[in-house]
Amino acid sequence: MLQKIESYIREYHMIEAGSHVVAGVSGGADSVCLLLVLLQLKERLGYTLSAVHVEHGIRGEDAMRDAAFVGRLCREKGVDCRVCHCSVPDYAKRHGMGEEEAGRHLRYAFFEEEKKTYEQKITCGAVKIAVAHHIEDNAETMLFHLARGTGIRGLAGIAPVRGDIIRPLLTVSREEIMAYLSRQGQEYCSDVTNESDCYSRNKVRRAILPVMAQINSRAAVHMYEAAVRLREIDGYLQKQARQALQACCTKQGQGVKINRELLEREEPVLRAQMMYQLLAGMAGSARDLTNVQIRQLLELFDRQNGKRLQLPYGLAAVRVYDGVEIFFVQNAEKTGKKPLEYEKSQFSFRILEEFSYNIVQISKKKYTKCFDYDKIKIGFCVRNRMPGDYLVINDEGGRQKLKKYMVNEKIPAKEREQLLLLADGAHIMWVVGYRISSYYKVDEHTRRILEVTFYGGKEDE
Repeated sequence: MLQKIESYIREYHMIEAGSHVVAGVSGGADSVCLLLVLLQLKERLGYTLSAVHVEHGIRGEDAMRDAAFVGRLCREKGVDCRVCHCSVPDYAKRHGMGEEEAGRHLRYAFFEEEKKTYEQKITCGAVKIAVAHHIEDNAETMLFHLARGTGIRGLAGIAPVRGDIIRPLLTVSREEIMAYLSRQGQEYCSDVTNESDCYSRNKVRRAILPVMAQINSRAAVHMYEAAVRLREIDGYLQKQARQALQACCTKQGQGVKINRELLEREEPVLRAQMMYQLLAGMAGSARDLTNVQIRQLLELFDRQNGKRLQLPYGLAAVRVYDGVEIFFVQNAEKTGKKPLEYEKSQFSFRILEEFSYNIVQISKKKYTKCFDYDKIKIGFCVRNRMPGDYLVINDEGGRQKLKKYMVNEKIPAKEREQLLLLADGAHIMWVVGYRISSYYKVDEHTRRILEVTFYGGKEDE
């Protein structure tokens, strides 16, 4: 098994010599196996290793025992370990999400924090985050995506590498992991929440995968092999879509025009990939894109001139004579929406490159806000709300839909449509008169500040 994992790490270039690996260790069998395997391969592959344990605030004394177990195991093995405490139920309630999603978000936020810490310490190589997904986890994810509705990418399951996140155990089964721990004589913790049917993924794990294993004992392995092929197919389609987009698209002001005649020469399966890739590229994210929106965009090519479609991330599309134009909503004359009720003179914008960092002064001004200019991805504009708008509402990167935020703030429904927003794509930088997104906050690392003042507020501001 160790040889298989080492070959897998090398095949996908997960860890290079001189790198540091932050391992997520819950104390369960999978993550304990991950820690021991990474320890055994450390000298051979030439990296350093540390661990992070996240206590979710769900299981009381049992969770504290798990945290103590992980701390003790890491001390015995000579591995630096950071234990992080949080309350998943509170976080889920505040952000309007399920506990599964909330737990995952908090875990990865802590992993990222630790990654940044080691990036400042090491002199060469990258810092990677290792998590303990295995073959059955991949099968569970494929089925979960299939049940919720997905395309080829969702059916491809869990990727071996996603950015700086690596999954060295993805090529081995749960059975192999348990046999390895038995040979090592290594204890591990059991999480009773894994036995609960309150969580959707547990239902797949406990009810569906065992039935599939009765049909074929290697069902999860066969699904993994299919996922590898699907990932290859997706990569090929992405490459073909990029080439086709270059032939079909032309720059049109701040947006893009897609030629209908050239688009129709492509295969239907490729057209969908092209639209998905184009929207994700313009928005800088694919998180809120759905198959429904892609289908609606393709249907727009067959509608009469002038028909419009609103899309996530502050994007819109309009049918024109020879195709479809996609643009950001600040091109207001093309959207067909009621113009914003503000004068440009009501806002002033300036960029500060030399400034005295004073976070207290910045945070107290209601109608003058400062933003980290270099974090702006797409470009800022003032507009009204659009589907898909969101804010980052805490320093851990937690997202909240704009609609949810306005409900929580008790902003009257009749005022929401006319509320002025400073937006970077679908990411709302500032709900004018209310709050800014935590993502753009000025801190000690800020090099350039965008200062925005709204003169339509109270005179004493």
